[in-house]
Amino acid sequence: MRWYGVLAVCLVCGLGLSCQESLRESRGDGNVDVELVNSLNRIGVDRAIIAQHTLYPYHFVADSAVLNELGARDLSILAGHFAEHEGTLNVRRGDTAPELYESRVTHVIEELGKAGVDTGRMNIADGMPGGSGMPSERVVTVLKSSSGLSSAQGSSYGGLTTR
Repeated sequence: MRWYGVLAVCLVCGLGLSCQESLRESRGDGNVDVELVNSLNRIGVDRAIIAQHTLYPYHFVADSAVLNELGARDLSILAGHFAEHEGTLNVRRGDTAPELYESRVTHVIEELGKAGVDTGRMNIADGMPGGSGMPSERVVTVLKSSSGLSSAQGSSYGGLTTR
C-alpha cells in the first residue's frame, strides 16, 4: 500500500514538472506577441506622421537648423513617403527668426535629397498639418445631434452659440 502512495506522489510530481515545461514554452511565444503589437504601433505612428506631413520648431535643436532625434526620425519616415509620392511638406515657422527658418528649410531639403527624394516633385510650405479631418460646421452638427438639441433651440459650444 505504501508503494502505491509513493508511486502516486512521483506521478503527480512528474506531471507537474511537464506542465511547467509547457508553460515555459508558451511564454516564449509572448515575444512574438510583443513584437507584433510594437510593429502595429509603429505602423500607426508612421501613418500619422505622413498624414500630418509637418515638422514643427520642436523637431529642431533649439536655436539651430539641425534636426533633433525626433525630427530626424519623422523626416526619415516622411522621406520614405515622398520618395514615392508627390506632396507638400510643411515646416512650421512658429516664432522662429526668418534667417533661422530659411536655414531649417534648406537643411530639410538637403536631408530629403540625401534620402533619395526628388525635391523638385514636392513643395515645402509653412502650412497647417494635413490628414483627414472634419469641417467645423460638421462638428457643430454632430454635437447638436448628440446633445438632442434642434437647430431652433440653439446651443453653445465653447462660447459659440449656434441657431
